[in-house]
Amino acid sequence: MSQFDLSPDVFVMPTAGGAYHSICTRDPGASRDLVLALLRHEVSPRASVEQICSWVGVPDEQRALAVVHRAQALGWIQGHEQPQTLGDRGVGRELQHLLPALSSVGQSLLVDRNGLPLASTGMDGDLAETLAALSADLIAVQERHAPRLTRHLGTASHGWAAVDAYGSSRIGAWPLYIGEAPLMLVLLGEPRLNLPQFLSMAWLLMNRYG
Repeated sequence: MSQFDLSPDVFVMPTAGGAYHSICTRDPGASRDLVLALLRHEVSPRASVEQICSWVGVPDEQRALAVVHRAQALGWIQGHEQPQTLGDRGVGRELQHLLPALSSVGQSLLVDRNGLPLASTGMDGDLAETLAALSADLIAVQERHAPRLTRHLGTASHGWAAVDAYGSSRIGAWPLYIGEAPLMLVLLGEPRLNLPQFLSMAWLLMNRYG
């Protein structure tokens, strides 16, 4: 096995892509465990080899560092010279600030498994209520059928969409596995899940609910 080293001067954070691949599925994996562990910190850590072994559940140092190397190669983690800090405006205010950027039309909704909106932006009350009720049903469908869809179709993403005649998404819904209970992120227009705001949202939710 190749020998890996860990830079002692870098503060480690997930990327938006790493956050997406780690909270939008329950598929097990050491790289996912690493990203979730990082998201549970309020301040990005300067990781030590001992910490990484604990986070990924691998006692062997070189195997644990190989997980870090793979996560970096996948673009799931990034290093900063200075520590990054979670916002402190409160969950509700932070979500209201972050969610609009995730939709090309600024219309976003985050719902718990019971259909209770945690935050919504750019929607009137009737639309938010309708999509919240739909989201609760989609979460139930997702919980029942996702394992079989993954097994038979090999789907890498478990999102759902209402599409137009050209197959373009008009409404997209993504389950977010934060802790034990899934949430549903609903976006109108084109999704923008590769932005820093998605990472900030995942970080916030993991600290609050994970």
